[in-house]
Amino acid sequence: MNLFVEILRAIASVLLIISAGFYFRHLEKTKRQRKLDSVELIMYFMIQFAFILFAISLLISVFYL
Repeated sequence: MNLFVEILRAIASVLLIISAGFYFRHLEKTKRQRKLDSVELIMYFMIQFAFILFAISLLISVFYL
């Protein structure tokens, strides 16, 4: 049962990362066409920050655990 939960959590994390990447790309295209409104701008920076934190946590888990 614990293994099943871990697999579901991993699948959910991968799907969230992929969907955030696609939305980030959409925001970059929108940014080239027009100025982003406040909610879009906040999401743009939050996704960048989340990707940086994910990369740091991945590096820590690979090299220190």
